[in-house]
Amino acid sequence: MKKDIFEESLGYAMGRAARSLGTRLNRNFVEAGHDVTCEQWSILVNLWKKNGQSQQDLAGTTCKDKTSMTRLIDNMENHDLVVRIPNKDDKRQKLIYLTKKGLNLQSKLVKIVQKTLEEIQKNINVKDIELCKKVLHQIYENAKI
Repeated sequence: MKKDIFEESLGYAMGRAARSLGTRLNRNFVEAGHDVTCEQWSILVNLWKKNGQSQQDLAGTTCKDKTSMTRLIDNMENHDLVVRIPNKDDKRQKLIYLTKKGLNLQSKLVKIVQKTLEEIQKNINVKDIELCKKVLHQIYENAKI
């Protein structure tokens, strides 16, 4: 049976790989007893680097639209991972801060992510992984233009 031209495309392969990685990571989080998703993971990572960011800044760094980011932060707030605090300089804006629970998850979740990356990269040459990362970075840069 002949493959569809879209199934042969780079975009299809990237999307499929990303969804598969997300599914694996979500499963590994659940199996380890953590009610966190890969989307929430990306927010946590950004807040561990710099706590107290605006939703707009988080949306930009995680490539999420405003509506998705609002829903994601709402869910994280409901799970006591983050809290919204009014910005001292601009009362219209709220900054997102990690709660104690969100801060304490870092070392546990990092170990799970490292395990997941080992699982998905098994039997792949290190040079091939480096080349893949280089190409994906260039695709990201080209898409931003």
